[in-house]
Amino acid sequence: MTFWGIELKKGTSVIYDPRFNKVKGKLRVTKACFGVGTITSRCLVECRLRGQIPIVLCCLDMPGAGRSNMCSLDIEFGLDDGEVQFSINDDCGNFNESNSVFLSGYIVEK
Repeated sequence: MTFWGIELKKGTSVIYDPRFNKVKGKLRVTKACFGVGTITSRCLVECRLRGQIPIVLCCLDMPGAGRSNMCSLDIEFGLDDGEVQFSINDDCGNFNESNSVFLSGYIVEK
């Protein structure tokens, strides 16, 4: 098992491609959380497989009473899924370039 993590910022995407990864295996994404900064709106974290329409992985809400700024996930991407593009939805209100979302998980080696 190998730790995996990325930082997402609005307006950019991060691509995970198992063909170019040194460790071969399935990627399991287990957590999404806000980075440091003042969060004033909710945020949708998305992924896109092979150029298809985006799929929402989770919605992180503004921190506050009774709200969590992290989300537990259990999403697995296999070698056959190919390239996975992670991004923040562009319609996330006041979520700006100084804010970020971290995704973390691990790679289950063959």
